[in-house]
Amino acid sequence: MGKTHNLEYLAAMCAQYDPVFQNISMGNLSAYAVHVRYPDDFYVPSIQEAEESIKQARTVKDFVLAKIQALQE
Repeated sequence: MGKTHNLEYLAAMCAQYDPVFQNISMGNLSAYAVHVRYPDDFYVPSIQEAEESIKQARTVKDFVLAKIQALQE
C-alpha cells in the first residue's frame, strides 16, 4: 500500500481486518488533509463546518484509539 491521505480508503482497508470500521464515518475529513495544505487550493470553512469537522475528527480519533487500546489488552 502506498501513501495516502484518503481516510475512506484507509477505513476500507482496516475493515478487511475488522468489519466495525465500516461503521465509522470519515465525513469530509479527507478533503482537509489535502486542500488546506496547498495554498493554491486554500479553502476557509465556515465556523459551523469547522465545528462539525472537529467533532467528526474527535469521533474518528476516539474510535481508533479505542481499537488500539483493545489490541493492547
